[in-house]
Amino acid sequence: MDDLPANRLRVLIVEDDRITARDLEETLKRRGFIIAGVAYSAAEVPAIVSSKQPEIALLNIDLDNTSSGIGLAKELREKYNIPVIFITGYSEETLHEKAREAKPAGFIRKPFSDDELTACLESVVEHNVASERLSERLPSIEEVSAHVSQGVIATDLDDKVVYLNAAAESMTGWSREESIGAALATIMPIDRSNSNRTSFKSRNGLSHAIAERSEPIKADDGEALGVVTVVEILPEKPAPDVSEGLPDKSEAESAKKESNPAETLPPARSAAVQKIAELSRDPAFRSLIKNRETPQPSVASETSTPPEPTPPSVFSESAESIFTAAGASLIDDFGDPLIRINEDGTISDANAEARTVFNDGKPLVDQDFWSFFSEQERENYMDQIDRPLVDGRRHRFDFHDSNHGRWFEVRNYRTAGGILALFTDITSSKLETAESVRQQRLEGLGLLARGFAHDFNNHLTAITGNISLAKERYQEDAELQQMLSEAQSAATGATGLVQQLMTFARGGRPIRKRTRISEVIRRILNEQRLQHPDIRYQFQAATIDLVANVDPAQIGRLVENLVSNSAIAMPNGGVLIIRCERVQPEQVIRIRGSHTPEEQDHLLIEVIDTGIGMSETALARVFEPYFTTRKEDNASGIGLTVCESIAKAHGGFIQLQSKEGKGTIATFCAPLGLHASSADDKPPRASYPNFDIQNLTEKRKTPTQSEPILVGTRILILEDDAPIRRLMAATLRRAGHEVVETKDGRETIAIYRESMERDEKFHLLICDLTIENGVGGVETMRQLVEMDPEVLAIVSSGYSDAPAMSNPSGYGFKGVLPKPYAPSELRAAVHRILVAHRIIS
Repeated sequence: MDDLPANRLRVLIVEDDRITARDLEETLKRRGFIIAGVAYSAAEVPAIVSSKQPEIALLNIDLDNTSSGIGLAKELREKYNIPVIFITGYSEETLHEKAREAKPAGFIRKPFSDDELTACLESVVEHNVASERLSERLPSIEEVSAHVSQGVIATDLDDKVVYLNAAAESMTGWSREESIGAALATIMPIDRSNSNRTSFKSRNGLSHAIAERSEPIKADDGEALGVVTVVEILPEKPAPDVSEGLPDKSEAESAKKESNPAETLPPARSAAVQKIAELSRDPAFRSLIKNRETPQPSVASETSTPPEPTPPSVFSESAESIFTAAGASLIDDFGDPLIRINEDGTISDANAEARTVFNDGKPLVDQDFWSFFSEQERENYMDQIDRPLVDGRRHRFDFHDSNHGRWFEVRNYRTAGGILALFTDITSSKLETAESVRQQRLEGLGLLARGFAHDFNNHLTAITGNISLAKERYQEDAELQQMLSEAQSAATGATGLVQQLMTFARGGRPIRKRTRISEVIRRILNEQRLQHPDIRYQFQAATIDLVANVDPAQIGRLVENLVSNSAIAMPNGGVLIIRCERVQPEQVIRIRGSHTPEEQDHLLIEVIDTGIGMSETALARVFEPYFTTRKEDNASGIGLTVCESIAKAHGGFIQLQSKEGKGTIATFCAPLGLHASSADDKPPRASYPNFDIQNLTEKRKTPTQSEPILVGTRILILEDDAPIRRLMAATLRRAGHEVVETKDGRETIAIYRESMERDEKFHLLICDLTIENGVGGVETMRQLVEMDPEVLAIVSSGYSDAPAMSNPSGYGFKGVLPKPYAPSELRAAVHRILVAHRIIS
């Protein structure tokens, strides 16, 4: 409201209570208004009006008596064009109904606050400002429309005529001088009640069929200033051709007319429509109406569900097809729905866009506004729609139309007899905002999960490690071995949950390695067949030995989640198909047009089932955290969110198509991560190994007495968690290594420097990334590499998303060992890296 010139508004106070009048005067002066005068009776008003020329009057409705106050208000409005705000202590509805005969600009009920008084006055200022801004645009409207054959009529927010061109004068029979200030319904009473014929009656009583457009005139800030209506009188239709529709008409001709309804229109009507279309394309005319850009359609996907067709903009009888025939880009294509609502809630007028959006092109006039929306919308927004009736001010709010699945920004204005509501479609921006909020929530979860996973992985490392050592030490006790195995199995399950949580919260950066995809899929299918014998599983692979540079654990988790969901969707059995193939970027775009693929071949995995499918509502929410349609107690609602996180972490996407009662197709696509020339049948052996739990547990061997004792091999450990540090040291010492323990990077660097000076350099460093209140693994390695470029080190961490874990060589490490790990995995990792670098044979 700061831009409103409130301090220039001259106010007349008419109040017979002198104390109330003085209080009003002081309040308004403090708020910057100019007091034109104070009248204590109706008799004093004419003299003040003549000398001071007030712009608005505050009038006690019970001045002398109720009839006197209402009569004075009518005189001020009709004789002097001064709007009146009634001040009243009454609340009876009958009194308000009687007062409305004077058409006041607003009501203020006693007792009222300073803010309520100021707001009511400023609503009048708003109206005046809108009128001034509209007046500034009238010369441009006149310049554009003065010589066109269509009738052009501009009205203010109260639906009062402020301009009409010569063509409109001829059509209506009203001159410009007579029409200015009159209601549009008086000058041109348009009848839209018949969906097949829009018409109006001219001043001489003749009815004319018309084509018309009504659109808001907007200021640069989007506020409505008024409405412009363009009208063309249509000639009478010629008598129908009796030969039309006879059996000798060919099917091709009939199909052609059906596909292009404009060809069935009389030539004169098409010409009239085209004239309005030409005017609507005139740049000068279009600049008068502030349009929003039409959203560009995205590239369609061959496999995705096709979007529902956008309903055509209805214009008079034949809807959008007429305008398509005219070859025009029309106002309604860019315009906003505009509806006038009476005080009783019925619709008094609606433009073509409103009829199209809210009633499939059928008439809206004389119908209850809320009948086109759900009861929930009535409850949510009725007060906001009606608010201008209460305080007289313009308002803006967001409105959700659940019947049509759209969001609108509504700007509503108090007008003569009701409300003018302007709807602007903001659906796309709402969706973008919702996605942004979703991403922020996931980021917050990521921070929480990251710290939780690190600490929990440390605990799991100590638990699983000590269980493994206990199993090795007491191998002859069968009962203890069984108990320890069950504890170890539970710890392994906890490990999977932590990894899933990290990936769900977008914290699991892939630790990539060259992976045969068919091996991952076959392993999961073999496990699922045992659990769901009623389901027929099929694996289809265009290339059996397809290799991708991905995180095998994460891809396995993605496939496992998708297959599990499909199995649950087929409680009575069915068919589940997994397809796997290599696709080119062009094919990726056809699968999902909104995705921009990398310039390399991609991995495509599809999981197809014949299950119960999903509704459109559920399908739209499947990737939301915690959303699930399952009723089981253990249904977490994060499985598909994990899949989406994995897909995005690999630079790809996942999408679902589903139909209730038919089944579901889940599609995952991501870059192979290989150059085309390097996609050979067998992954090459790395010069040094990258260690991960999945790889090592598959081929785990229990150490035997025949394994060599590695006397003289020196290993330096950096680990701040004491239980893990003791476990590592005990494990490696039992394997024959000499071990030195450190708990801070500064201590590690100092000991390593001393060993070099004594020419007793350590053969291997096992380095934890995160050291609480100390120097961590990355900084330690940076300094050690400067000291000894040939330092050999393994990085270990409970943060699976740390950059050093996915790109160890970039930080000087030669391998990774994610927590938690078992003692056998630690021994195997150390052994393999020492062999790879020829420290042992």
